[in-house]
Amino acid sequence: MTTNIVSASKRFATLRTPDLSVLSRALAQKRDLYIPRITERRPDERGPGGRNSSAGVTVAVFGAGGFLGRYVCANNGATGVKTYVGNRGDEFEMRYLNPMFDLGRLRKVFYSSRDRASMAEVIADADVVVNLIGKYYETKKLADKKTFPYLEYKTNFSFEEANVTVPRTVAELCTEMQVDNLIHVSSAAAKEDSSSEWARSKWRGEQAVKEAYPWATIIRPTQFFGHEDKLLNWFANMANRLPFVPFVDEGQGLTQPVYVKDVADVISRIIDDPEPFEGRTIDCFGLQDYTYKE
Repeated sequence: MTTNIVSASKRFATLRTPDLSVLSRALAQKRDLYIPRITERRPDERGPGGRNSSAGVTVAVFGAGGFLGRYVCANNGATGVKTYVGNRGDEFEMRYLNPMFDLGRLRKVFYSSRDRASMAEVIADADVVVNLIGKYYETKKLADKKTFPYLEYKTNFSFEEANVTVPRTVAELCTEMQVDNLIHVSSAAAKEDSSSEWARSKWRGEQAVKEAYPWATIIRPTQFFGHEDKLLNWFANMANRLPFVPFVDEGQGLTQPVYVKDVADVISRIIDDPEPFEGRTIDCFGLQDYTYKE
């Protein structure tokens, strides 16, 4: 059975669940989709409230430097959630996250997605793990070559590694380290028989996470829009640089973009009270669909 829930800004998320008791109770109490429980004063909460409080929850975020990750971290900082973020660069690469948190509430840990020990160090004693890692394209790197010109481009992170292997590793570590809850962000386009290798890899990633950590919460958003997005800004840049805007299939393909802050609020709502969402799949999508030409 599928039930619609209205989010904080009146956009929609879909909760697939055979048990509607939690949803019914939430609607009966007229709760919005995102109301931080920190406003209700947890028994173990310390501080004046909000950013300057300790919410008593520790969250590890993989992919915090991405578009969605910044909003998730901002919500964590605003509600006093202690946050560990995985960082693959130097200490300054993600320095823009620092102002989002009160002093001592953000911990950045260097890790490699090909090193399980370093990923376990990111998770540490976290109560909830959020995996936002994913790629729309396969990254490349320069590699040595025996013949001239002695350098060549090779695939660095493939769809399989970024969208399947890494999520599986995170889920396995959560099981081994007995993490209370795991939130995995996939895509609404994930489909086993899709014509897109990227979409098929996202589907395989979901299955790998469910196999390793059956009670994980899966978030399946459509395309994001918002400040610094790669949807509306792409069209704006093309219109600015070229005398025309290129389209595939004459721009007749449909998209139903969702505001990135709404998806971050959904994740924050789950972090605040994860038990009702364990083992469930949440589809996040916008209020209306559009053709790319529109």
